[in-house]
Amino acid sequence: MNDPNGLFFVGGRLHVTYQHNPDAPEWGRMHVGHADTGDLVTWRHLPLALSPDPEGPDSFGCWSGCVVDDRPVAELLYTGARLEDGLRRQSVCRATSDDPERVVWVKDPANPLIDSLPPGIDPDLFRDPFVWRDGDAWQMLLGAGTTYGYGTVLRYDSPDLRRWTYQGAILDGAELDPGTGADGPMWECPQLLRLDGTDVLIVSVVDRAPGIRPSHVTALVGRLEGGRFHVEHAQQLGMGPDFYAPATVRMPDGRWLLFGWIPEDPPEPETDRRWAGSLTFPRIVSLLPGHRLSLALAAEVEALRGQAVGLDTAPRTVAEEPIHLDIPDGPFELVAEVEPEAAAEFVLALRDDDPVHPLARITYRAEDRRLTIARRGIVGVAGRSSMSSATLPPEEGPTAHLRMLVDGSILELETNGHMMATVRLPPQVSVGRGVSLASHGGPTAIRSVGGWVLTAKA
Repeated sequence: MNDPNGLFFVGGRLHVTYQHNPDAPEWGRMHVGHADTGDLVTWRHLPLALSPDPEGPDSFGCWSGCVVDDRPVAELLYTGARLEDGLRRQSVCRATSDDPERVVWVKDPANPLIDSLPPGIDPDLFRDPFVWRDGDAWQMLLGAGTTYGYGTVLRYDSPDLRRWTYQGAILDGAELDPGTGADGPMWECPQLLRLDGTDVLIVSVVDRAPGIRPSHVTALVGRLEGGRFHVEHAQQLGMGPDFYAPATVRMPDGRWLLFGWIPEDPPEPETDRRWAGSLTFPRIVSLLPGHRLSLALAAEVEALRGQAVGLDTAPRTVAEEPIHLDIPDGPFELVAEVEPEAAAEFVLALRDDDPVHPLARITYRAEDRRLTIARRGIVGVAGRSSMSSATLPPEEGPTAHLRMLVDGSILELETNGHMMATVRLPPQVSVGRGVSLASHGGPTAIRSVGGWVLTAKA
């Protein structure tokens, strides 16, 4: 699987549609998969929502889009991809469901709804509709790339979700300083959130390395006004090399829910892997002072906590000699509250039998409040690094609250309740997994440490 999209609620259950190749654990002729959950952590697989039509505008694949549940009919707006003279061509297509459970979907015989490109748009970089109602009309954002090499987000409007009129670009990467983190030849999977009167535009940035490769996610905070998006603050949304193409939805209780995609490195020549790609744990997006965004684990994740892990939880100080903690072989959660002294660097490492190279290494420097997460091995996809860093806001004080969840080959880290990092661990892992806590250049006070076995509920 790759991009999650089409997040929507039916009868209190969250539905997620996603790009899916049912034939092999690698990207291919993509279909639209479908799953739902009643608690955000226990999932039920549903029948495929869409499959490519050999004679249709989606003959090469049904790519990302969104779902709007316009009762009594739900509408799935998606990207249809076809090959034309050896080149990929993308268009906006539609499917509907009047099934109360939203399991059966029927494609619109009028597809494609949008097939012509605006001037200056690369025909291979035009996809991922995101739709919402604005008063009496419907608005659509499309991710795109220009012929002059910059990502952009296009806007269309419609009275009925069928007839769409192009209204221009709301933002173009050529208008932004490269330091905003949005520089790339295409912006994929645009999402628009409205938080406390502030607009947030989320884009997934394609790397400038040769070929189309996912790089990172950028959040642009500001306002959508007069058909243009005015940027007031920009930040990378989520850390780690393995987080891309998030999708969002407003929950019935008002929270903004987000799931991201955890990409996969290309398989080894003789791979025997059976799956590739995953959703992140559910996250909640909120707005902090200074137009900064928070990305934190949803409270529902705590329902996975089972037996407490028997760790020495007494406060202590760690210096050059690391402290080693044994952890369970299966999924687990570890929390630690640490306070490095001036110039100290604190390191939390997830280890296996390799005494030199940890599976993952989390480093926190109190001097400049720099947090870095890295994983072992080389990332095989251009545009993704094996290491990612961020600076924690100074007003939060010197203490770092770390919350690490490990589920199979995936590690997710929450720091100070508002910053998330995602790391895909190496697939070949030795036995004897554990955690080490160490401090360099001075002692670190460990205020507390604890953990739980994670157990999926039936």
